[in-house]
Amino acid sequence: MLASYKETETAASRVIYINSKDATSIMGDNRSDFDFTLDEPIAVPPHHNILLSVFSAEIPYSFYNFRIGVNCKLDYAITGFNFPAQYDANGRLDITAAGHQTFNLAPGNYNAFELANLLSAGIAGLECLYDPNKLKFSFRCLNAGQRITMALRNGIDTGTPEFPGEDMNEELGFDWFNILGDPFVERDNLGLQPWLYGYTNPNPAALPGTGIDNNVAGPFFAAPGWYLYSDDVSDLTNSIRSLFMRTNLSTTSILDSHIGGGFSNILCRVPINADPGEIINIEPVNGDVHKLLLKLKTISNISIRLTNQKNETLDLNGLDFDVSLKLEFIEERDLKEPPNVRQTLYQRTQKFQEQQAQQIEQYAKKLKQKNKPRKKKNKA
Repeated sequence: MLASYKETETAASRVIYINSKDATSIMGDNRSDFDFTLDEPIAVPPHHNILLSVFSAEIPYSFYNFRIGVNCKLDYAITGFNFPAQYDANGRLDITAAGHQTFNLAPGNYNAFELANLLSAGIAGLECLYDPNKLKFSFRCLNAGQRITMALRNGIDTGTPEFPGEDMNEELGFDWFNILGDPFVERDNLGLQPWLYGYTNPNPAALPGTGIDNNVAGPFFAAPGWYLYSDDVSDLTNSIRSLFMRTNLSTTSILDSHIGGGFSNILCRVPINADPGEIINIEPVNGDVHKLLLKLKTISNISIRLTNQKNETLDLNGLDFDVSLKLEFIEERDLKEPPNVRQTLYQRTQKFQEQQAQQIEQYAKKLKQKNKPRKKKNKA
């Protein structure tokens, strides 16, 4: 039996502290997705509902912003100067052609400078720099007589809005919707050996073979002209921009634009207020804000899952996290539907008009009786 406050006649709230290590079952060997079964189910008093909120949470920032299967690949081609990359019949970079290959990034958390250095070291002849003022990456080919094409739109690992791929185009600042093709940088081997850059696309007739260049710029002989800058600012948090906590208890309290504005199982959005390797905290002051209305009679198990903004389960890489949930019991009341203002005004107007009509009718009757001629009495 739940204790109640005499002042309000409502049941006292409860707080449930859960550590993922104590989970009854873990989904897919991932500790950020688990189910916890209560030894003593929580019974909701008759004629009561529950207001559920996140009271506090401690989540290790051990997930990676670069993950296998999400954004760790970059298809590229190294060809001779003025020789476009090769594409297959599907309009994708022909990875079987000479000099066409894939750069694989190890999973981890990288800042922009670290990523630029890794690309420069991993792709022969490529200079990749990060401009902290423009917040953009820049690219240049160092070797004379060479072209480097980065397949950020037509690579075999490039994603589309319908089918997310494994490339890092948005992380590097190239939006799939706006990019003019696969960006290339090259350097002439004649004369002063100037630098050029542009974009390459596959043959529009869907014919396999040499691609077609467009928007070629150059020649350039000095910085910053010889650098190809990314279209947009870099977005290293593209894969995990927001952190969400989801639960099986919530289905009709949160609307999510990712699913067309429909109801979702989001419990709360967790602000990423820490750096990698630190602890992300939700304190009672900022956790007990949004409350979900639950119309349940009992709670026997609680499922918790941590996801990104795309509803993809995060991998905490073997670490556990803590969360505490606050349950407030409120009395269920039947509220009268508020009156329709227009209907009320209409009814009042009708009633007033009826009263006026009755008064006019009564006045007319009295007037008629008053003006009615009197009969004269006959004298005997």
